[in-house]
Amino acid sequence: MAQRSRSTRAEIIHWGEKLFERRLVSGWGGNLSCRFGRDRFLVTASGAALGFLKAADVVEIDARGQAVRPDRQPSSETPLHLAVYAATGARAVVHVHPPEIVAGCRDIEEFVPLSFEEEYTLGRVPVIAHEGPTVADPEPVAEALRHHPVVILRGHGTVSRGRDLMEAFLVTDLLVEAVRCRRMMADDA
Repeated sequence: MAQRSRSTRAEIIHWGEKLFERRLVSGWGGNLSCRFGRDRFLVTASGAALGFLKAADVVEIDARGQAVRPDRQPSSETPLHLAVYAATGARAVVHVHPPEIVAGCRDIEEFVPLSFEEEYTLGRVPVIAHEGPTVADPEPVAEALRHHPVVILRGHGTVSRGRDLMEAFLVTDLLVEAVRCRRMMADDA
């Protein structure tokens, strides 16, 4: 299990860098997690910058969200991640704050992609009402993620789930591209 934990930490570090490189997250925003084992999870630490993660920035937690070792605190969004795991078969969760989505999806109830491929993969993406810097009520997000690979938190960002971090990353990236396409169409009108 220790070797698996190390490789999963490395994977979280890798995808944190990719999210930062794609500008899907900036500063200290966003958080990642993976399930490993039946009731163990790795989640980014509170205040960790995803683009510059180190192994110490990834915290092992139990199913209640408690750090296995108390040297680092898990993300304040840990209850959100655990709710998604409890509601879905996800093995990974990505929560980021893409500027195009934060700015472009404030006044809609759902996002409908323009291209057939995007709509086939993403479906109609729900926009969930949200206020504050942390998701206070994760249940609506978890419930929506039962039926959708990604959701938008109004004025906050996105939450995606996947079989692994690559899938959750790709779904998030595809949604950002779909929002860009919609904005380009609006700019041409």
